[in-house]
Amino acid sequence: MPIQGFMAWPLLRNRLRRVAGLQICNFEHKHFRLLPRFDRGIISEVLFRCRSRVAGEANVMPRQAGRVALLTALWTLLGTIGTATPALSKEPARPAAKAPTDKAFKLAKKDFQQKVHAKKSADRAAALRLLADFPIPDSADLVYVTLLDDRAEEVRRPAIEFLYSLRDRSDVTDKLLQRMTATTRKDGMDVRAIGTLQALGGTEDDQLQFKVLDYLNEFLGTPQADQYQLHGMIDELSREKADAEVMRMLMLFTRTELFNRHFGFRRCVVQGLFEIKEREAITHLINLLPRFKGLVQFDVVTHLVAATGQDFGDDAGKWKQWWTENQGKTTADDKPKIPPMSQYGKFGEYHGIPICAKRVVFVLDTSLSMRGAKIDAAKAELIRAIRALPKEVNFSVISFDNTVRIWQRELVSATEQMKHIAVNVVIEQPLGSNTASYDALEAAFSLEPEAIFFLSDGAPMGGKIDDPKQIVHDLSSLNRVRRISVHSIGVDTNLAGAAIFARFMKSLAETNWGIYKAVN
Repeated sequence: MPIQGFMAWPLLRNRLRRVAGLQICNFEHKHFRLLPRFDRGIISEVLFRCRSRVAGEANVMPRQAGRVALLTALWTLLGTIGTATPALSKEPARPAAKAPTDKAFKLAKKDFQQKVHAKKSADRAAALRLLADFPIPDSADLVYVTLLDDRAEEVRRPAIEFLYSLRDRSDVTDKLLQRMTATTRKDGMDVRAIGTLQALGGTEDDQLQFKVLDYLNEFLGTPQADQYQLHGMIDELSREKADAEVMRMLMLFTRTELFNRHFGFRRCVVQGLFEIKEREAITHLINLLPRFKGLVQFDVVTHLVAATGQDFGDDAGKWKQWWTENQGKTTADDKPKIPPMSQYGKFGEYHGIPICAKRVVFVLDTSLSMRGAKIDAAKAELIRAIRALPKEVNFSVISFDNTVRIWQRELVSATEQMKHIAVNVVIEQPLGSNTASYDALEAAFSLEPEAIFFLSDGAPMGGKIDDPKQIVHDLSSLNRVRRISVHSIGVDTNLAGAAIFARFMKSLAETNWGIYKAVN
């Protein structure tokens, strides 16, 4: 019987002092939060091993012994606290199903295993009905190994829903998590693990959340995790479902270690929250705002401005105060008057596109077709943008024609010294034949920026890939889990005969969270 809320702590502390004779002076709330992680078997073992020790010690004990003793005393007290203080106890768990006879389950299992190999997807999905009367761990395990990786979506979806229907049974979820962990360690985070995350990730149960979080922290960011499938699930659920269940799953992802250290995953989760129409999603975004810098912070502020019609920049305190006072005064169908793009902070801009990222790469076309007034104007605008960069920005410059020249292979801080050097490098760039656009963009991706500013005046020619459609496809795939904004600036793309090139530059930006600008 886990205890809910931290308000129970003073009562527990006083009772422990009286019953167990413990001096609990430095036992912090973080240890109290560990209680839901211990099941009855573990605590019973602690009780057996430590009962005599707790009864005989009344002074301050070493930290580990004190923790064990405290858990022992807590186990003794939980029953009385649950009855004496109803507000502290959790809602009673759903009663476990009566164990079916082994014979009945074996017959159902045999029939199920035959039907899941049927040619028709409808027949394979219908096999789930055979397990309806057996809400037990073995049923969940059967579904995991047979249907979650089915090629047909009309089979996978009901399989996920079946696991979802059993997620309030700890014996079932423990079995699934054990299976997930073992298979992920061996074969990686495959479609079956992704399906199980979809079934369990939106849980409101604290214990299950902790267990799923442990799984995510073990595998996210490692070679075993298929980031493409994970991002695909987040994008799909956010677009198609976008409800409180999805929101809880996304908020669980915000608690992972990878969310803090990986820009692409962080931006994916935040973009998923943008799709949620629940008012609580705005509350979560406001609470998350202080954790963000750079492009993700700009994303959140822009979304808040569009959703509320207000503009408090990156001031989370003002957003929170206004939202607390006004969230109940609007309906989901209200369309607020959107103010101009938020101008908080000291953002520079390049061809009118705000430089709101903290990691930036400028890519400059130096092909022969740029000679004359075009290259002069392009260099002048780039030099102006570099000089205006705040020192918090890290940047580099790439120029390209038939070859790709990278100024700095590690992004450098925009100090006055580095900006001065970069300006001189831009001035001295020569012109060459061909336009190796793909090679230049590939090099820009390798620098791990948040945003790329790509300027060119002609169709790709002379690189690894020349076909514009293929370039857009390959770079978009490469960028799926990086979430880098690729802004494209097309020189003379509005002239007659430049329609194909204009379409390439526009598609490049639109498929990579960027802005397209045509300039003369």
